[in-house]
Amino acid sequence: MSNHISIATSAMLASVSISCWSAKKIAKKESEELTNAKSASRRAAQVHKNLLADDVRLTKVNKYAAEIRNWLAVSTLPWSDSGLRLVTTKQFMDFKAALDAHKTEFEALVKDFVVMYPTLISAQAFKLGSMFDRNEYPSEAEVARKFSLSYSFMPVPEAGDFRVDIAEDIRKDLEEQYAKDDAARIEEVNRDLWGRLKTVLDKISDRLGVEGGKNKIFRDTLVENALEVCDMLSTLNVTGDAQLETARKEVQQALLGVTADDLRKSEGTRQDVKAQVEGIIDKFNW
Repeated sequence: MSNHISIATSAMLASVSISCWSAKKIAKKESEELTNAKSASRRAAQVHKNLLADDVRLTKVNKYAAEIRNWLAVSTLPWSDSGLRLVTTKQFMDFKAALDAHKTEFEALVKDFVVMYPTLISAQAFKLGSMFDRNEYPSEAEVARKFSLSYSFMPVPEAGDFRVDIAEDIRKDLEEQYAKDDAARIEEVNRDLWGRLKTVLDKISDRLGVEGGKNKIFRDTLVENALEVCDMLSTLNVTGDAQLETARKEVQQALLGVTADDLRKSEGTRQDVKAQVEGIIDKFNW
């Protein structure tokens, strides 16, 4: 219960919805022609038609939407199967400002695409040849409605907060079920945080190893990514997991003042960091 109260008072839930249009559809006629030509079952293959033939503007919108989703996954914690994400009050202002900036950029890219949409349709007659069918293209207004980015925030509900008028035995069952589900969510939150740290530690341990008698090659981001995760965990450790904070600090200390070039040029530094990282992995018994 104490962990739940901690989360309820130090975090909130974010619901972020992003919708995009792929401009792709199954071409029934072409699919049938393909399977007939191959003497195959009608369900053996499908031809997917790209109505806008990889238009650069639409591609930018969809790629940016994917970037936002990736940012959300890194910047927040999982909470429920419905897609709700946990945001700490400590990070809220920065998170909200970044989300607003993403929304503004997303809508600008959408506007740029929608303005050019009528012109793009005309160009597809040449790109798609006999596959072109003007009736398959939605109106400009319909296309605009296919794109959206919206969000809302809500408090983390507290255990026992059932306000409907129900029988006491049912209320008790609901509260017990909620407490059980809540404990599972908290466990998932902590598992996610520990997993992020373990991933970067395993990567460092592996890349600082030897392969074929030679030191393995690694990118500059090896150290940068690990430090970014450490910074993020200082904000996302919403349950106040003392062991996680200790592990985070030990990783930071092991990488203090160390650069990728140091690890490449100094065998001593390379081996020392590798040993410290593997010591942390062993110490916290992942």
